[in-house]
Formats: sequence, structure tokens, C-alpha cells
Amino acid sequence: MGTVGARAHAALQNHHARRPRSRQTIHRRSRGWRGGVRRGQWAQQKDGRASGGDGCAETSRSGVKRLLITGGSGYLGWRLTQMATASGEWETFPTFLANRIDHPNGLRLDLRDRAATETVTASLRPEVIIHQAVSPRNSEHIAAMIPAARHIMQAAAEIGARLIHVSTDMIWDGTRPPYGDDSPPSPLTPYAEAKAAIENMIADEMPQTLIVRPSLIYGFDPIDKQTGWIVSGIRRSETVRLFTDELRCPIWVDTLATALLELADSDHSGRLNIAGRPLNRWDFGMKMLAALGIEPGPNVIRSTIAESGLARPADLTMDTSKARQWLRTPLISVDEAAVRHQRQAAR
Repeated sequence: MGTVGARAHAALQNHHARRPRSRQTIHRRSRGWRGGVRRGQWAQQKDGRASGGDGCAETSRSGVKRLLITGGSGYLGWRLTQMATASGEWETFPTFLANRIDHPNGLRLDLRDRAATETVTASLRPEVIIHQAVSPRNSEHIAAMIPAARHIMQAAAEIGARLIHVSTDMIWDGTRPPYGDDSPPSPLTPYAEAKAAIENMIADEMPQTLIVRPSLIYGFDPIDKQTGWIVSGIRRSETVRLFTDELRCPIWVDTLATALLELADSDHSGRLNIAGRPLNRWDFGMKMLAALGIEPGPNVIRSTIAESGLARPADLTMDTSKARQWLRTPLISVDEAAVRHQRQAAR
């Protein structure tokens, strides 16, 4: 018995154990594949077809669309999963690779494996796929980003799913702000080059895709990685240098997740900047520490990109006028997000 696709099938069983199943057979073009999805058993037939138990793909609950979220164990991915699940409007299937997630429909999926990726999408048949899986920024993982994105793009096209791809503001070099939705990429780093290449590939081969570009993603509970680095440095009495000459447009993770779910239920396509208001790294860090009730202390100091010797984009101010026209979700400031979080925590 093969194991590829077993977790996808088991996730469906969790939702539909008491529901009648449709009898639409899934046909596969390959045989003998192995993959990155594991739970229970998956039947693999001699003619190359893969079938879940009774050999059928199951339809979603009436009136509820299926949503596949790649990178469900990541900072944005997990918050997106939580909010989609809690909304009751989506039958949510988050994927993970190394870090298992506590979700009944969690699927271990290695997006580098094209056959496994297509098996999962063919069995789940989600109406929408949000691809926002991220990888460590080393050469091995950067090299895998493009084929992984290609595999999920091809899998989405094969089943006719809507695809939303989450990119980054780091595709620009920071020399010609403000950056609009259609500003051409000018990457500085190998990571940025890969992200820009993925954008261009998807725009060329699947133009109906929506490509979303956020800036720094932050949050309060749990705190984001960047803020966690600052807090950790303070607690260890280490020197924390925050740049005063690097501008980004931080976006609250709750705002971004809400916007993505809103866009998932739309037919918008093309490129779209979703970000907050521009702040330099120092001001952003001070606002986050204030929101968390943490004194910065003398070891948190102002610095500049020039002093660091790093090659970094200096000004990634983004034009978000189109997003503000399209979205009901307000793109709020860090101060407004902190107030909203405090109100939520007090409930």
C-alpha cells in the first residue's frame, strides 16, 4: 500500500465521516511515486491511479469552500489557518513540512515533490490555494523555492483552483520608492532574486493568479520573529542595533490574514501590495516594545545600514492605494493594531 496522499484522505474523512460521498474518481498520470504526505493508508492501483479508500474525491460541505494553505506551520500560515477555521466559511487544510501543527486537517507535504503535491490537490480539490510557505534563507532552500512554487501553480491549474501567491517587498532594491503594484523587481539578494523569479513565472504562466506583496509581518501574541529577536537581545543584555535609515511598511498578521481571506473569496488577479504605513526599523522596534510593555534599555541603539556594511534595501515604501480600493479590511498602523490587540486580550 502506498502512503502518498494518505493524510489528505484522512483529513477529508475527519470532515465527512457521516456524509455521503461523491463518486468522482481521481486519475493520475504517474505510478510508483513517493511523497511528503503521511496519515493512514492510500491505495495505489496497478494502472497508476491513486484513490483514497473507496477511490473517490469527496466534495466539501454544502456552502463551505475548501482552502489549502501551504506553510501552515509558519507565522502567517498558522494565523491564517486559525482565522479561516474559526470563520466557519472555509474547510481549511494547512500543510507543514518539518514542524507538525495541531490541526485536525494538517497535512505533511513536501512541495518539492511534484507528484505528492498533485496528489494532495487532486484528492482535496480545494477551491482556493494560498501559497505562502517560507523557507530558511540558505542556498539549498532558496534553490528549492522556484520548483516548489511551480509545483503548486501547476497543481492549482490542473484542478482549476484559485491561486493566491504571497510574495515580499524584498523584491525591490529600495532606490526608487514608492513602489507600486506593477513596479518591476530589482532584487539585491539571492532570496529576493528567487522571489522575483517566482512572481514572473506565475504572472506569465498563470495570469489569473493573485500575487500579494506584504512588508514586514508582525504580531503581539505570539510575537513575530523580528520582535522576538529584539526582546531576546534585551533580556540577554546584548547589543541590539536598529536601523534609522531602513524604511519598511509593517503589516499586522491579523490584518494580512483577514485581507487574504477576503481576497480568497474574490476574483481579483495580478499583483497587489498589502502593507501598513512606512516606518524605519528603529521607530517600528520602539512601537512594538511599547505595545509589549518592555523598556528598551541602553543596549538597544540606533544604527544605519551604512554602519552595518550590509547590502539591504533602504526604502521599501509601498503604494497600497489599489489594496485600499479593493479591500474592506482596513490597513491599519502599528499603533492602531496595538490598541486592537489590547482590546482583544482584555475580553
